[in-house]
Amino acid sequence: MGDWKDLLWGNMKRSLGKIVILAVVTALAVLVDWSGGFAPFDRYFREYRYSAISQPVSEKFVIVAIDPKSLDAVGQWPWPRRVHADIIDRLVDYQVDEIALDIDLSQNSNAIDDNRLAEALERAGGFTYLASFNQLVRDRNDEVRLSTALPIPSFLEHGDPVVVNVRPDSDGKIRKIESGANVGGRNLMSLPLALTQFEASEVNETFWVNFGLDLSQIDVISAIDLIERRVDPLRLTGKTALVGATAVELGDIVLVPKYGHIPGVALLALGAESRLDGNRLTHFGSWPGLVLVILFLLATLLPRKSCSLMWMAMVYACGFVLVEGAAFIAQWQLNYLMNTSPAHAVTFAIILSYILSELTSRRNELEQASQANVRMQAILDRVVEDNFDGVIIIDGQERILSASAPAEELLQARHGLAGKKAQVLPGILYKETVRLLRHRVMEGIPSKVSSLHMFENGIYADKGYPGRAMALEYSVTVSRIDAGDGPGEQVACLTFRDVTERLNHEKRLSYLANYDTLTGAFSRQKLVEELGRYCRPKSDKPRDMTLLLLDLDRFKNINDTLGISIGDQLLKQVVKRLGQLGLYSVTRLGGDRFAAVYPHILQEEELAPFANNVLNAIVAPYAIGAHRALIGASLGMTDTANSGYFAEQLLTHVDMAHSEAKSMPGNSYFAYRSELSERVRDRQSIEVALLDAVANGQLFLQYQPQVDLATNKIIGAESLVRWRHPELGFVRPDRFISVAEDSGMIIEIGRWVLLQSCMDAAKSSAGGRIAVNVSAVQFEYGDVLGDIDYALKETGLDPSRLDIEITESVFVSKQDKTIGILDSIIERGVGIALDDFGTGYSSLSYLSKLPVNKIKIDQAFVRNLPEDQQSMAIINAVVSLSKHMDKKVVAEGIETEEQARLLHRAGCHIGQGYLFGRPLDRKEFCYLLTSYNAPQQKDAV
Repeated sequence: MGDWKDLLWGNMKRSLGKIVILAVVTALAVLVDWSGGFAPFDRYFREYRYSAISQPVSEKFVIVAIDPKSLDAVGQWPWPRRVHADIIDRLVDYQVDEIALDIDLSQNSNAIDDNRLAEALERAGGFTYLASFNQLVRDRNDEVRLSTALPIPSFLEHGDPVVVNVRPDSDGKIRKIESGANVGGRNLMSLPLALTQFEASEVNETFWVNFGLDLSQIDVISAIDLIERRVDPLRLTGKTALVGATAVELGDIVLVPKYGHIPGVALLALGAESRLDGNRLTHFGSWPGLVLVILFLLATLLPRKSCSLMWMAMVYACGFVLVEGAAFIAQWQLNYLMNTSPAHAVTFAIILSYILSELTSRRNELEQASQANVRMQAILDRVVEDNFDGVIIIDGQERILSASAPAEELLQARHGLAGKKAQVLPGILYKETVRLLRHRVMEGIPSKVSSLHMFENGIYADKGYPGRAMALEYSVTVSRIDAGDGPGEQVACLTFRDVTERLNHEKRLSYLANYDTLTGAFSRQKLVEELGRYCRPKSDKPRDMTLLLLDLDRFKNINDTLGISIGDQLLKQVVKRLGQLGLYSVTRLGGDRFAAVYPHILQEEELAPFANNVLNAIVAPYAIGAHRALIGASLGMTDTANSGYFAEQLLTHVDMAHSEAKSMPGNSYFAYRSELSERVRDRQSIEVALLDAVANGQLFLQYQPQVDLATNKIIGAESLVRWRHPELGFVRPDRFISVAEDSGMIIEIGRWVLLQSCMDAAKSSAGGRIAVNVSAVQFEYGDVLGDIDYALKETGLDPSRLDIEITESVFVSKQDKTIGILDSIIERGVGIALDDFGTGYSSLSYLSKLPVNKIKIDQAFVRNLPEDQQSMAIINAVVSLSKHMDKKVVAEGIETEEQARLLHRAGCHIGQGYLFGRPLDRKEFCYLLTSYNAPQQKDAV
């Protein structure tokens, strides 16, 4: 156990150390990334990915190029302003959407040309953007200052100024464009932002230019071709035209990734394209790559105790490809930019740390191996000498080289065994050892034999020295020892141990597992084995039998009155009597339950005589010393004809039969029939279906009127729960209420019935009381007070309109607790009615102390009135007793006018039964209540 814990702790420490190293390396990579140390590498990787990407452009933008051909055609530069005016007029004629002039218009020209350009801008209708910029200039004093260039006022009247400045990174390349700038005291948008502000509303300080877009797809039209109307209108209509210099000699050239040196107007066009949906770039920094590579490293390196250099090289290569592949796909398909250099740095650093750790580990292993070789010989010598088992080493000349102390002790070798011939060993040990030694062992493959031998007359009985019986478990292993250049030698290792006590213990455990220690009867496990062996269910001709299950009644009284020892003697006699009845496999299943096998199937006419014979034999008085004990018994039976030939099925069915017998009075028996399983399955199906009855709205309430017998007015109703299942149909209450109580679901159902009844009563404008049945299970395991408080609070029902109906079964256990709950219910103003009075337990003994307002006479006493004079006498007694205790009396089951008059004359206050109405739903009951024209009578309790 200690080694296992040390190994586990060692693995945990190694794993934790790897995680710590990974965390530290990642933190350092993040710091370097924040400081910009990885920026050149990330730019390189990003541009390399751009070189493999070619995305289509929107074709929304067209460049009108001031190219060398246009310069030659005009013949001078700067062009007169009238040439720019012609370009604008031509663009308007071609019905372009917008015009952007990337031309310096900050200085006045001659008045005629300036006016002509202003007029052209006016004709363009204000859909023109004019270039504005800041630039550094050197004055006459050789000082550098910031100069601003805004179009002259006459142009600004008809066009919007926009910024065309771009700022390169430290390596001179332009990757991002600012969203705007302050030029001449005015905050202006950049040209790409102005052209796309309606297509992409979000604005950041800068945005990335998507160099994955194919610049060659942006249409370029020579300015002179436009001026001379040599352009297909489809190339311009509805598009945005960017007019700018593309001739190299004009100097408007910028350096960008992938494309190198391009005209500034081309960069602005790419920037505008990058602002459109589907082309916009989002920069996620380095964290996606770091997360991906950390998960990859945890999956590949953390689980491994050690890694070869080839494996680590493969890990590095796979990690590089994984991160770069993810970054490429993100940049290509999703327009997401990722910095991958920190991830590569983490991978490289982790691999390097693993290599250093592996070198250190191997150096330590070599040092430990060297030390281990020095200690090994001494350890082996001590292992043989101190081994817990007997260990004897014998060479090829059948001479004992060494022996452990336990070996010499077990073999009673007072003068030691080392140096002696193997013949001194007990016969079987010597024979097995020599036999293997004399057999040539294949190179590198040991020969081995293991066995257990019982020395009945002692270890050296074969040598004439008898002793105590002993069981030895032994093993002989013969190995071939390589002697270098010389011939090899065979050596035998004989190990053995005394297992006498273990065998005795196993026999004892086997007995305890199969037999009852008190009576000597079979255990349940043994019975199952015997049933399987007897019935042989897989054979062609299984044998028939009858299985009995017997349970003793009043046995606890014997233990309590006469003592446990007398009870034990009685159990032994029960087993003896069962055996004397010709029964087999008599089994004690625990406590006072027994089983036995009768090796035949009983015919129907044989069941009763046989069962009564068994019961009479078992319940006959027991004479135990000076004591005489009387017990009862119940007997369940089944046979292979009804239950099949499998032990567990037989035991299940006989237990079901016994449960039926147990519920019958006296010393009873019950023989299993298939109908019993059907009944059990029906209860099980009801229980399963009942689980969803409340949630699925299958339960509903009906109300049976309660009438004041003196005035014949309806004063309230009893709430009755009903169940309509979609497959089972209408399920009778007597079929599901007991199942609900046994399973505990009555708590949930009762809570719902109480809430729904109060809710329906509160909605009734005609008033009247509502009586709700509460099960004994709810009192014992639920929270009846809490349920009542919740229902009254949620519905607003006056507590004086609510009656809680209980049965005498609520007092079977925890009387004091139950009476306390009833007192609390009375204090809330809620009434309590004792239902089914006279059919349960010692009813009269409860009446004096029960806090109840009403006593309900069960319909069993009313059904046969007026002919049943005995029932009438009981009713008169109950009425008289209730009158003296100031309790109202409710009679159930009234079906005739004569019964109603008779009960009224006897003193019953309230009647309930089919005479006054069958159970109705809420609307029907309210209508009946109104038709009786019964006013609310709060004093009619």
